[in-house]
Amino acid sequence: MQKSKLFIAATITLFAFPLVAFLVSNFSRSFNYYEIFPERVSIFNLAIGLGFGIIVSAVAVAILRLKKFKDLTHNYQVLFKGIDVTWVDIIFYSICAGVGEEIFFRGMLLEFIGIWPAAILFVALHGYISFKSTPKLIYAAYLIIVSAGFGYLYVYTDIYAAMLAHAFYDVIMFWLLLKPKSRI
Repeated sequence: MQKSKLFIAATITLFAFPLVAFLVSNFSRSFNYYEIFPERVSIFNLAIGLGFGIIVSAVAVAILRLKKFKDLTHNYQVLFKGIDVTWVDIIFYSICAGVGEEIFFRGMLLEFIGIWPAAILFVALHGYISFKSTPKLIYAAYLIIVSAGFGYLYVYTDIYAAMLAHAFYDVIMFWLLLKPKSRI
């Protein structure tokens, strides 16, 4: 993978996913795009989102450091091998995913199919579900729980808490995979 492809994918995620959600709302009687976003940003909700992001990131790092998951971690690192990224890049990619994917999967799709089906679809579309590898399947199950957690954040707090949790999680995972020396 090239750095330019990552930038393009992140930018498409940031703009295309919300655009699809917006277009769907124009054809739906049950879904209103603007209702995704509360009028006020709640610092309390953001703190909950950040706390959730910290916890699920710490658990993911612990899982990926287990001996049984070394090959899986190495395979993910190989996908990003040779990409020289800065912290600005990592934060940009993470914000794009956190915002775009949360608007689409939690803000829109969850309204139609529910928290758990949206979580499973989210993980499946990211390519994590594989019945050929037990560690990958275990990690996919963990990611489904994390993704459902983003859904519960959206439902019980707001979209901004889910976005922050997702972005924080992605920052840690990108850092782990793109700056692997001494991380795992």
